[in-house]
Amino acid sequence: MATLTAQGVTDALQSVCGSPAAQGVEGAPQFRKELNLALPRLYNMGLWRDLLFEHVVSTSDGTFTIPAHAESIVAALLDPTGDSVDYSYPQKIRSQFHDYNIVGRNDRDGENTLASFGIVDDGYSPTIEEITAPSGFTGYQIAVYPIFPNVAVPTVAGTENLIINYSVLAGAKTATLSLGGESVVNVGDFDVQNVSQIKVGGVSLGEDVDVVVVPRGYGGSVGSAVNDSHPSLTLAGTTFTQSANVITVPVTDASGVAVGDIININGFPNSTGGVNANTEYRVTGVDKTNNKVFLYRSVSATDTWTANSSSKVFHYPVTKLAVVNAAGTVSRFRRYRVDVNNKKASLRLLLKRKFVTLVDENDVIHVSSLSAIKHAMLGNIAEENADLERANYHWSVCRGVLDEQLDAHRGAAKPAVRFDPAGSGGTVLNIM
Repeated sequence: MATLTAQGVTDALQSVCGSPAAQGVEGAPQFRKELNLALPRLYNMGLWRDLLFEHVVSTSDGTFTIPAHAESIVAALLDPTGDSVDYSYPQKIRSQFHDYNIVGRNDRDGENTLASFGIVDDGYSPTIEEITAPSGFTGYQIAVYPIFPNVAVPTVAGTENLIINYSVLAGAKTATLSLGGESVVNVGDFDVQNVSQIKVGGVSLGEDVDVVVVPRGYGGSVGSAVNDSHPSLTLAGTTFTQSANVITVPVTDASGVAVGDIININGFPNSTGGVNANTEYRVTGVDKTNNKVFLYRSVSATDTWTANSSSKVFHYPVTKLAVVNAAGTVSRFRRYRVDVNNKKASLRLLLKRKFVTLVDENDVIHVSSLSAIKHAMLGNIAEENADLERANYHWSVCRGVLDEQLDAHRGAAKPAVRFDPAGSGGTVLNIM
């Protein structure tokens, strides 16, 4: 069965359970607001059909976050080698206070947990990745980028589209950013040490955008006499090329490059077509087998650039902070801890979906039972009118419809009751 979009649900139920203000084409935005009130409770009522999905995440410091559209981890498998092949180590999921109550943390920084505990909930954090302490450079610069294939951030009404609280060497600061269709929006500080909050203003951005930090302050400006202190890649050969809108940069080792990183082409003479390519690009693709880095250029062409003695390809690995869009939201991400012995490891996670606020008509509603949504909407209306008996009736029918749908979805794969004779968190050998 196909999953419905907000527009699909609106077309089917707008006249059935929408308020008077939510009728007709003009009432569609109001109906989405009413869906946003009712659907979170419906999502939270159970593990309904299409509310579970797989996600693979890597970590080298023992902490990781799950995507913003995920509520929690239902099950997890660990690949301790990090090669994304051997997921044969199931992990138990523990509550946030688990190791606090038993043995505490097992390192001075308080980042890791005992391997025997499995995965431990670490609450919520304001960013997807934690900003590491600067080493060899002054600090970071906050930047807002479009998400590829978009090449420019959206144009948004108002002047307070994004409000970011952060700290620099001198203390705490706040940046208020407006988005006007630029290829990138930068915060002026180059010594950012930490980001404590990312907030979207009162107007939806219209499209998802990336908020990242880029390492800056390597002892001199790019192109200066001391630019060798900036991290760089070694060009394989003497040329890089463009075909259509894609620039292909062959390097000797692309293993440390990731999609979203920043590449600065510096000191190259003009191309055979007379084009100056010396600027910053965001990495749109990496071929780690053949050691090629792919960049996007807005002007389509076929061209070649040849290096000289002063040419450099600088590489700045970015730290992704958040993906934001919906109005009036503050970014929060569910964080977990797992012991990986300070090595890179991968985890294959089975996650429960979280309801994400509907912003436009193309947003997906994964619980797409029209009957259940109808009763949820009517139950919500009854609650607003203080008719608790009718509200309880509609929510009860809603749950029953979803239970029946889930039962039909499972087919012969019925859930089984399992008992652990050793109790939670332990094992007893030789018990069959």
